[in-house]
Amino acid sequence: MPRYILRISQEHLTFRIPSLLSISQLFDFSIKFISEDQYRGILVIELEKEEHVNHILERDTLVSSISELYAEGKSYAALHEQMRGNLAVLKPYMQSSFKFTMEGVNHRVVETRIRETVESFAYTALEGNIKMKNYDEEFVVFEDYDFSAAHTTEARLSRDGQFQHVYFGRRIGFGKARLLANSHDVKARAYYGNTSMDSHMGFLMAGQALPAPGKIMYDPFVGTGSMLYAAAHWEAYVMGSDIDGRQIRGRDKGKGVKPGILRAAEQYGIEKLFLDCLTYDITKSPIRRGGWIDAIITDPPYGVRAGAKRLGRKEGGRPLRDEPYMMPDGTYSHTRPGYVPPSRPYELANLTLDLVQLARWLLVPGGRLVFFLPTVNEDYTEVDVPVVEGMKELKVGEGSVQDFGKWGRRLITMVKTAQDDGPPPTFEDHDQFDITKQPEYLPGHHAFRERYAAGFTSRKKSENSSPGADTPPSLEPVVQV
Repeated sequence: MPRYILRISQEHLTFRIPSLLSISQLFDFSIKFISEDQYRGILVIELEKEEHVNHILERDTLVSSISELYAEGKSYAALHEQMRGNLAVLKPYMQSSFKFTMEGVNHRVVETRIRETVESFAYTALEGNIKMKNYDEEFVVFEDYDFSAAHTTEARLSRDGQFQHVYFGRRIGFGKARLLANSHDVKARAYYGNTSMDSHMGFLMAGQALPAPGKIMYDPFVGTGSMLYAAAHWEAYVMGSDIDGRQIRGRDKGKGVKPGILRAAEQYGIEKLFLDCLTYDITKSPIRRGGWIDAIITDPPYGVRAGAKRLGRKEGGRPLRDEPYMMPDGTYSHTRPGYVPPSRPYELANLTLDLVQLARWLLVPGGRLVFFLPTVNEDYTEVDVPVVEGMKELKVGEGSVQDFGKWGRRLITMVKTAQDDGPPPTFEDHDQFDITKQPEYLPGHHAFRERYAAGFTSRKKSENSSPGADTPPSLEPVVQV
C-alpha cells in the first residue's frame, strides 16, 4: 500500500494514535503504522487509497499536513539512492509546475543550505515550470531532528544537518481540522465558564465518540457545553443535562434571552443540532427507555474546579422532605426564582461506575462512552477503570493521558458490546467504595477531591512502613481533616 508522511503536532502525544484510529473506524478503512517511534514529529503510515488521506485532513486536529512518501533515509546519500530507483512515481507530474519546500522538525533549516539541497534533486528531471505560487505540485523534504531546548543562533547553526532521518515526498494537503482549536477558542466564545474544556481537547475527545450526521450524542454533566460544540461541529445531534441549570443558562436572564449554551452554539452555526439541555440530577433522570443514544461524551466534575453533586443531604443532615415546602406567602419553595435544591457530594468512584452502567443502558449496540477519569499517577492501575458486563474499554498502548505531574486525566473510551439494553442503573452507593466496610481495594480516583487538596499523598506503603495486619493496604490515611 502507498506510504504517507504525516507532519503531526508534538502536543498531546498519547492522543495521536487513538485520534487516527477513530477516524479510520468511522470511515471504515485501515491504517498501518510504519514508524518505529510513533511519537516524533513525523509519522509514516500506510493507507490503501488516497481518499482516506482526505478524511484524516478533514478530521484530525493534530495533523498539519500529509505527503505521499517517495524516499527516506538516515542520510541524503541513502535517500537519493532510494529515490533514483523510484523515479517512476514522478511520471504523472513531469509536465506539472512545481515547488520544492524544506521543513525541519524541531529545527529551522539554515537558509544557505536549502538551495544546495533542492539542487541535489536535479536528477529527477522534472520538466514543468518552477513556481512559488499557483503551482500544480509541491515536493517536500522533511528533516527530522531530536528536540533541543537551546534556541540560540549558535545552537541552530551547530545542529543544522544533524537530523535523525530525512524524507522526500509530494504534498497532498494541509490539515483543515488543525484550525478548529483556534476558531473555537474558549476566550473568544460567546459563553463559557471556569470549568469549560479547552477547545482542542474537546475535539480530541469528541473524535473518540465517532460523531457523524444523524447520530445522537449526550453529555450528562454538560456544564457550559464544551463537549457538545465539538460533537455538533461534525453534524451530530447533541443534548445535555446538568444538576445546576445556572451552568446551562448563564447570568443573562429575562424573557427572550437565550441560554448561554445556545448563544455559543449560534456563534458556531450549530444551534439547530442542539436537541435540548435539561436541568436534572442524573441519578433522578427523567429518561425512561434505553438503547437510543449513539454516544455519551462527558468530563465528569471531580473537584479540582468543581465537585460533583447529587440530590440529597450530607450524612448527618436533616432528611429530605417527602412533600414540597410551602412558604408563608402560600408559594412552594421550589417554584421560586433562584431555588437551589439541597445536594450532597457525589463520590467520584461511585459516579464513574454509575456512568458506565448508564452507558450500558442508554447506548445503542456499538455505541461509545468517552470520558475523562482523573487519576493519581502513582496509584493508577488498569483495574481502576469501572468494569460493567456488556461494556468494553478500547485502549491503545498505555492510553491517552493529559499529565499534570502528580495527577492526570486519562481519556477512557468504551464501546457497548451488549446487544440488549439491560436494566437501568439504580444509582445506589456501591458497597465496594464504602470505606466503613473495609474494602480490600479502592481505586486511585476515590476521594479525589480530598486527595487533591492534600497534595496527593500516595496510598502505596513505603518500604519501611509496617501497619497492623488488620489494616487494608489501600486504606492508609491520605488526608488530615
